Amino acid sequence: MPFLVLAAALLEGLSLTLVQGYLPLYVRRALGETHFLTIGAVVAVPALGTFIASNFWGGLSDVSGRLKPFILVGLVGYVAALAGYPLFRHGYGILLWAGMASLLYGTLAPSLKTYVTLAQPTRREHALAYLLMSQSIGWFLGSVGGSRLLERGIASGFRFALWACAALLAAHAVLVALKLRDWRREPAPIRRTRGWLEGVVQDLASLYENPRLLSVCVLIFFLVAGNYITWGFFAVFFVEHLHASVGTLGVALGISSLLGILLMPFVGPLVRRFGGHRILAVGTTLYIVMYLGMALTRNPLAAAALFAMPLYGMVNVSASTLASQYSTGAQRGGGLGILNGTYALATIVGPLIGGSLADRSGLGAIPWTSLGFAFLASAIAWWSVAAKAATARAVGSEAHGSRPADRSEATGRNAD
Repeated sequence: MPFLVLAAALLEGLSLTLVQGYLPLYVRRALGETHFLTIGAVVAVPALGTFIASNFWGGLSDVSGRLKPFILVGLVGYVAALAGYPLFRHGYGILLWAGMASLLYGTLAPSLKTYVTLAQPTRREHALAYLLMSQSIGWFLGSVGGSRLLERGIASGFRFALWACAALLAAHAVLVALKLRDWRREPAPIRRTRGWLEGVVQDLASLYENPRLLSVCVLIFFLVAGNYITWGFFAVFFVEHLHASVGTLGVALGISSLLGILLMPFVGPLVRRFGGHRILAVGTTLYIVMYLGMALTRNPLAAAALFAMPLYGMVNVSASTLASQYSTGAQRGGGLGILNGTYALATIVGPLIGGSLADRSGLGAIPWTSLGFAFLASAIAWWSVAAKAATARAVGSEAHGSRPADRSEATGRNAD
């Protein structure tokens, strides 16, 4: 697997830790934002751009049959986002800038997943697991390094972290432009169109009509929306509601990332052995345990231990594997783009619900709401497992029932 692709995933994880993990705390403490709904919008607004970008750029990748240009678009988008955030002194300016930059960087994750699944078509689960392990390493570095910098001063430390990460991304974008091989494939088959834009629309429409892909996206929407009800406010919840220090917050984020890194090499074999639908169902059920514990405890260490459960890899690899199976090689960019767009759409809904709840009922209501979403996602996941098992039994019964008839027909012909 190309080192430059893994390095891009690592830098994306580092960037997301700063943007999703620490930016809400920066807006709250350094910029003095008082409304939780606005803080939730810091995560939700760029998610809207990511939803649009994942669908548009993924469809365009399918129509063009190329990947490298879209990886570069994503890297440049992250450079613009991180370099620009420190220039604003009000939350609304950050919201506007984040929304515009996300229209570019939203294509990076699905483009990287498409690249590795096409590069290793017989080992998709393993390729996705190692890609996400690289991203988790970035989360870990961002968690530990970010907390150290923020302990020295939330405003100055966070701005330095953003500029340093932007510089690393800019350097990596140059390396990708010069050294990464473009993984070309046959463009997606489309009907005669008046132009490339109509081709993108046709490609996406055919994917949205795929019932198996759509069922995975519905499940992921409810689970991730529930996750982001809590995750969009985790730093504020941890520091203000549980009265933990920024250093303890960094440890919690770091341990969560580290456990994800350690588990990731085993996720691919598990998905291959038991199937993505079963591992996805187990992962959603374990999220119920996490949020129930977080809702009941007021101990920061207990909450940190629950948050550190390495469930992200199980769910993400399983869902991405299923999405790659349900879309052809020519439509892989669009299929994974739709899945990534579902993540983004859930990331819009979750923080806005969380912000409204926190403004009305306080931060303590957040994990209880996430628990309800996890219950719903788990029910859908296990229903999918049962439906798949029933289909397999029906196919097996039909195959078994056809054999005696075949033998009797053969006997009759021989008798003649």
